[in-house]
Amino acid sequence: MRILFLFSLALAIAPLLWGEVTHVVQKNETLGGIARKYGVSTAALQSFNGISNANLLFAGKKLKIPSSTTKNIDYVIKTGDSLGGIASRFGVKTSDIIEVNGIKQPNLIKVGQKITIPLGGTKKTQVTPLLPASVLKTLKSINNSSRWKKIVIHHSATPVDDAMNMHQVHKKRGMKNGLAYHFVISNGSRKATDGEIHIGSRWKGQLDGGHMKQLSLNKTSIGICLIGNFELRRPTSKQLKSLEGLCKHLMKNCRISHSSVTTHKLLHPNHTKCPGKYFSLPSLIKKIKS
Repeated sequence: MRILFLFSLALAIAPLLWGEVTHVVQKNETLGGIARKYGVSTAALQSFNGISNANLLFAGKKLKIPSSTTKNIDYVIKTGDSLGGIASRFGVKTSDIIEVNGIKQPNLIKVGQKITIPLGGTKKTQVTPLLPASVLKTLKSINNSSRWKKIVIHHSATPVDDAMNMHQVHKKRGMKNGLAYHFVISNGSRKATDGEIHIGSRWKGQLDGGHMKQLSLNKTSIGICLIGNFELRRPTSKQLKSLEGLCKHLMKNCRISHSSVTTHKLLHPNHTKCPGKYFSLPSLIKKIKS
């Protein structure tokens, strides 16, 4: 008897597991009662089966039951309907109906208008910030000069390095302010983590850069150096993400166009290969344009 019961139970729940459930209406059953039995809203059950009058349900009628995998159903606006009322009947949020259907004026829906009811709600896309909150906080605390006209991308041409070591090297070369760049983005090779942004003293003090051969360019160009030799390999994905976020921030706050984001090589074609053949400026421009 126990085996027979388990077999009967398996047959009963199999359609639920497969996501294809059909209910045959029994005598004296109501649409609301059937809906409660399957854990769905009466309105969803009615709309899913195209029933115009819930009171005209008859024994023997086959009803399709919306499963948990049923995400959307169609609904036609009727006289007296409001989005709030429809949402309440289907057990969904009014804001979800508005978002899914792109409704700009919720109070101006029309009789006969076909809308989609998102039974599973709307999936909110988690947007990951391009820059850490700590970096943004520091950047926002700096009063930017109006003289910045370009953003120039460099590579360190060294596979292993960090901003503090570069600062010491540049000081030994006779640079009074040390680190020639305004920003350095690490590849995680030494001390700093992959994609970590070092904000140099030149940016904090809004000082001229030391990254360009031409003095006039140092006065008007923001220098960003990515650690790595991009003649040999590509920047890391985290470096590129940080670079994108940093460029977008600087473009917005310094009013620099994407067309003024360039590389060391483009400004000094006969002087350097920086930032190397494996750095793609067009790819960066495509990202920061949006």
